[in-house]
Amino acid sequence: MITCVISLLLSFSFLTASDPIGIDGLWSDWDSVPIAVIDQENDYNGDDWAELKISNDGEFLFLKIVLHSEETLLQNWNNFYLYIDADVDSLTGDPFRGLGAELKWHFGDRSGQYFVQDGVIDIYQNDLTLRQAPTVTSNQFEIAIALDSFVLNNPDSVAIIFNSNYDNGDLMPNEWGGVIYHIDSTEVEELEPISLEKSGIRLVSYNTYNTGIVESERQPYFQRIFQALDPDIIALQEHSEWDEIGDIISSWLPNNTWYQGYTFRDLVIVSKYPILEEANLISSERSMCSLLEVDNPNQPYLLIINSHFSCCDNDDDRQEQVDELVQVLRQWILYGDGPFDLPDNTPIFHVGDFNFVGYKQQISTVTNGDIYDESSYGNDFPLDWDGSSVTDLFSIHTHKRMAYTWRKDESSYNPGKLDYIIYTDSNISISKHFVLNTLSMPDSVLIEWELESDDTNEASDHLPRVADFATNDLVVTEEISTVNRFALHRPYPNPFNARVAIPIYLERNKHIQLHIYDINGRFVSVLADDIFMSGKKVFYWDGNSYANGIYFVQLLIDKEVQTQKIILLK
Repeated sequence: MITCVISLLLSFSFLTASDPIGIDGLWSDWDSVPIAVIDQENDYNGDDWAELKISNDGEFLFLKIVLHSEETLLQNWNNFYLYIDADVDSLTGDPFRGLGAELKWHFGDRSGQYFVQDGVIDIYQNDLTLRQAPTVTSNQFEIAIALDSFVLNNPDSVAIIFNSNYDNGDLMPNEWGGVIYHIDSTEVEELEPISLEKSGIRLVSYNTYNTGIVESERQPYFQRIFQALDPDIIALQEHSEWDEIGDIISSWLPNNTWYQGYTFRDLVIVSKYPILEEANLISSERSMCSLLEVDNPNQPYLLIINSHFSCCDNDDDRQEQVDELVQVLRQWILYGDGPFDLPDNTPIFHVGDFNFVGYKQQISTVTNGDIYDESSYGNDFPLDWDGSSVTDLFSIHTHKRMAYTWRKDESSYNPGKLDYIIYTDSNISISKHFVLNTLSMPDSVLIEWELESDDTNEASDHLPRVADFATNDLVVTEEISTVNRFALHRPYPNPFNARVAIPIYLERNKHIQLHIYDINGRFVSVLADDIFMSGKKVFYWDGNSYANGIYFVQLLIDKEVQTQKIILLK
C-alpha cells in the first residue's frame, strides 16, 4: 500500500535532477540521485522491476533501472519496453496507459518506433545515441538517450513508463500517466579532461579490425593515433597479416628500437622492451603472452597476456576459454608448470578484446579466478601474487563520461565495453588510464596532439585502451607485519578437497616455522622449519589422509605468529 501511494504521488509530481552521470557500469555517481519510482517485489511472476532513477545533464537523459528478479542482458534475452512521452501530451504519439508516447523502445530487439503525426518510423540505437552499461548480465543498468535526438527533440519534460513484457508485464510505475520528469537546465560540472601526456610506462591495447594497420587506406588514422599516444608496449588483436607490422610501427615511432613478437592466431605484441619469451596459452589460441625485460633492476620482468576471446553469442566457448586460461595460470604460478620460467612476483597485465557481451561470470573468472567448470578445469585460483583477485581497470574517454570501447553506428548493438585491461595491483601502480575517442575531443586538443576528429572512428570499430604504469619493487600488503615485514596470505582454494596452497611473503631472509593444527589446537603437521630467502613462497598441505573439518595454518617468525583458517571438505 505504501509503495502504491509513493508511486501515485510521484506520477503526478515533476521530478528534477542534474547530475554528472557516467555510463560506465559503476554506480556511485547515482548515489545522490533520488529514486523516482519504487516498485513492489513479487507483483509479477517474471521480470520484476525494483526501482527507477532519472537524471540528465546538458546532453543526455539518464535512466537507471533495477530488477528484483534474476540477472539478464539488456541488449538481448529480454522483452523490456520503454515508453517516453516527449511532450507530455496524451493526445500525440502512441496511446499507452495515459501516455502519448513518441518513443517505444524494445531493449531485447534493439529497435523501436517513433510515433509522429504522419505515422510510425522504425528507429535503431544510433537514432537515439543510445548508451547502456554494463554490456554483460546484471540486475541493474544505466541508460543514456540524447536529448537532442529527433525522437526527444530537446524536451522540457518527459513522461516515462517501463514494461517488462509488452502489454502484460510488470509496469514501472503502475499508475496511468507514468512518472513525469522535468529536464533540469542546471549546468553540470564539467568533466576534468584526461591529458594524453604520458606519465609512466605506456601500454596500449587495440583491436585494429581485420588487416588494420597494414591496410594503406587506414594507415594515416593509425599513424596519428600511435604518434599521439607514444606507447612503450602495444598489444594488438584481430589481424590477418603481420609481416609488416614491426616495420610500420618503427617508421611511425623511429626514436626507439621496437621488438616485434610472433603472431599467435590474430594476436601480437610489439614493445620497446626486449621480448624474452612468448607462448600460446590455451587450446583455442585465443590467448598468448610475452615476457618483457623492463627498465627496473629490482623488478626486471613484465608479463603481458593478450587475449581475443570468442565473439558475440558464443558464451559457452568464451567461458571455456577463460576457465582454461585460469587453469593454465594456476599450474604455472603454483607449480612452475608453464610454457617458460616465470619469476615469482612478476607483474602481469591481461589485456585485449575479451568480447564480454553475455554472462558476467566470465569477468569473475578472469578477475577472481572463479572457474565455472571446475570438474574440467580444477579449483578456483586467485590470480594476483598476494592471493587476491586481479584488478579490472575501469577507464572513461578523455573528454566524455563514457566507458564504451566498441562502437559501430550502423549496427543494432549500441556501444559497449568489450576491451579490457586487468592487472596485478600487488606490484603494478597505475598513474593514468583512459579510452581514446577522437570524436569526443575538442578541436584545440586535436590540434595540440596532431589528431583529426574522425581518426579513431575511421581506424577501427574499437577504441584504443591506454594505461600508464610503474612496476613496484616489493609487494607490501596490510597483512605484512610492521615489525618483521612478513605475511601469511590467504590459503587457496579454501575450502579444499585434497591439497591446499599456502602462500607467504618475506621481505628479508628469515627462519620460519609453518605448522598445521586441528580445531582443538592439536599439532597435525609441519610444513617448514628452516631459513628461507626473501620473496614469495608457496607451501602445500595434502589433506587426503586427514578427516574433514577445520584446521589452522600457523606461521611463526621471531616469536610473532600469524594464523589462517582452512576447511577440508572431501
